[in-house]
Amino acid sequence: MLRTSKRVVLGGVCLVIVVCVTSAVVLITRASSDASSQTSQTPPSRPANKGRRNIALQPEASRVARLLGKRFGPVSRSVTAFSGQLSLAEGQQPLTVTRRQTESGETVELNLSNRVLTWSAEEGAKANANAPTKAERLLLERLIRDSPDQFVLAQLRGASYFTVAHNVRPTDATDGYRGPLWNLVRVDEPQADENRKALNTWRIYYLNVQTGLPDRVEYQLDGKEIRAEFLEWTEQQGEKTPSRVKWSSDTQTLMEYRATSVSHNQLVVTGAKS
Repeated sequence: MLRTSKRVVLGGVCLVIVVCVTSAVVLITRASSDASSQTSQTPPSRPANKGRRNIALQPEASRVARLLGKRFGPVSRSVTAFSGQLSLAEGQQPLTVTRRQTESGETVELNLSNRVLTWSAEEGAKANANAPTKAERLLLERLIRDSPDQFVLAQLRGASYFTVAHNVRPTDATDGYRGPLWNLVRVDEPQADENRKALNTWRIYYLNVQTGLPDRVEYQLDGKEIRAEFLEWTEQQGEKTPSRVKWSSDTQTLMEYRATSVSHNQLVVTGAKS
């Protein structure tokens, strides 16, 4: 009789355990199913950095950006327009340059002698929406890439920055030299297709130690040493831009641009937080 009772009790305990385990499995399955259902029904959230850009990737470029003004902010879509005279070997021509800030850098438009030349990192150089001539592409290259703005924005298309030297003096400086000193920063362009790549893949910027701004850019093109000098600057609405730039090779002046008027239109991405 005692053995029979033990068997009954043991069987009852086993039955209770089976029921509990089965119930737990059912509950877990339902919970998992409900969680999956809730996850699949949750609409995807908009990226927090949509429309924003990060110009703090390179410390040297970030420092120059702060000195130049607010147009390089993370949500800036500002427009800077220059009107002036372009001096070439064949004479002077009126030239208007418009630089528009974008999420990936900037787009630039040149209006010269009824020709509209444009450039962007995505589409490269164009002339009246077609492929530019060699002379037009060279003009775009100088006016767009030989600029303080591109020293800041090149990082957004993957350019690398390397400080070559600190506190550099002119090669002919004497012991008592008290003129400007420069930190030399080399910027190397990333690889790109034929239409979008730069005519020269590297540039060395001379950053004035005292002002922090670039005084000139040097590079080689077709075996020649090219120098672009920022001879004069203008500041409006807290934005600093070169108003006179001269390009030369050795002692020969290649071209010069003088801006007689500069305007800045501060815009930001709609609905974005700065």
